[in-house]
Amino acid sequence: MIFNGQHQGTVREQTTSENELCKHSSIRRLTNLFNQRINDFPSLLQLIVKEVAQVLGKEWFCLIFLNNPQRHQLELVAKTGISAEQLSFLKTNSAESELLTKVFVTGKSQFSQKENQELENLQPSEGIIPNYIYAVAIESSQAGKLGVLGIGSWSTADRFDLDAQNFVDAIGEIAAIAIDNATLFKSARERETLLIRENEMLRRDNLQLEKTRHQIQLQNLELLEVAQLKSQFLSTTSHELRTPLNVILGLSQVLLRQRTSSLSEQQIDIIQRILNNGNHLQALIDDMLCFARVEAGRLSFQTEEFNLKALIIGTVNEYHSSAEQKRLSLNHRIALYNPLVMNDKIRLKQLLSKLLQNAIKFTEAGTIDVKVWETEEDKITIAIEDTGIGIAEYDLEQIFEEFWQVDQTNTRKYGGTGLGLAIAKSLVEIMEGKIFVTSKVGQGSIFRIELPRDVECKGCNW
Repeated sequence: MIFNGQHQGTVREQTTSENELCKHSSIRRLTNLFNQRINDFPSLLQLIVKEVAQVLGKEWFCLIFLNNPQRHQLELVAKTGISAEQLSFLKTNSAESELLTKVFVTGKSQFSQKENQELENLQPSEGIIPNYIYAVAIESSQAGKLGVLGIGSWSTADRFDLDAQNFVDAIGEIAAIAIDNATLFKSARERETLLIRENEMLRRDNLQLEKTRHQIQLQNLELLEVAQLKSQFLSTTSHELRTPLNVILGLSQVLLRQRTSSLSEQQIDIIQRILNNGNHLQALIDDMLCFARVEAGRLSFQTEEFNLKALIIGTVNEYHSSAEQKRLSLNHRIALYNPLVMNDKIRLKQLLSKLLQNAIKFTEAGTIDVKVWETEEDKITIAIEDTGIGIAEYDLEQIFEEFWQVDQTNTRKYGGTGLGLAIAKSLVEIMEGKIFVTSKVGQGSIFRIELPRDVECKGCNW
């Protein structure tokens, strides 16, 4: 008997040892398989339940429930050893269902055993409650509560001992790690896919930008060619018009100065009209030629030191007769401690002339004031103020554009090519200055120019 007892004890110890080895082997195998199946989440979950049921025995079933945060409930995601009909014991508000919920909420494992089971090997059928149920929480230190791993058996022959409990607990921890890794892997794959998609979109955008850049380059070349052709046309036309015009002006002046024969007053009036209109036409041609040179970058610009006060007074005096013809008062007020400046004397005079001509043309009554003062030690401000017709606010942004006039109709009262202010703006920019305008309809305009006292002559090669 003692021998038999010793033999039976040895058999039990061997069986227990084999079970332990099987469980440890199963844990190692699952750990290795988890790393291999990390990219197949559903297969990973199914692998867990099959491995647990295989170790525990054929009478055991295994379930995994994961939390659905949108629906706030546990949902079955993997099962083995149990049919859909047999799952009816987990109906809502059942003790078994509440057990799973309690494990998920508390994070503590729960064990339940059915009482008064009469048959040792009761065959499972619909509506029968399992004899044993053990549930362990699947909880991650990173993601928190994930779900519940549950096992159960319909048979009273199987026993759920402490070793089996430890095994299931270990599987629950491994499952949490595996789900964590699978989730991270899925997130990484999604980010990788998104990055690939964004890179592809960026590549297409870059191709489109490159295509657009080439189109812009072609358009710029075409615009440059058009600008050069326009400048060349204006320059050629100006020269072609100036040749016969010089003859007309010269002959008109000769006729007005000749002393050998007398001309009637009517003839003198006609010749004077020819001369006046010729001079007007010459001014228009000069504007066209100047504008063509500015656009082509061939406008000469030579700096020298000169007396700005003397230049202002001399230029204003040249336009006194034009102002008097319209009964306008033309004045100047100069407040300069140091009148010496470094600039292009000819171009600055041309700039003042353009602005004075513009003021006289658009002023029917009142005054025109030319004011000069030092705003800073190295800057000079020149303002031409008139009491003319003024400019509407919505036209102010366009008045410096070439060929643009407030009145664009053929019956407009004030003539001209619309180049005067465009040339003035170009001259100011060559002088490294700025030009501003303020105006109100019916109250006049103020053109203000800010220039450096010493122009560095970056545009001297124009």
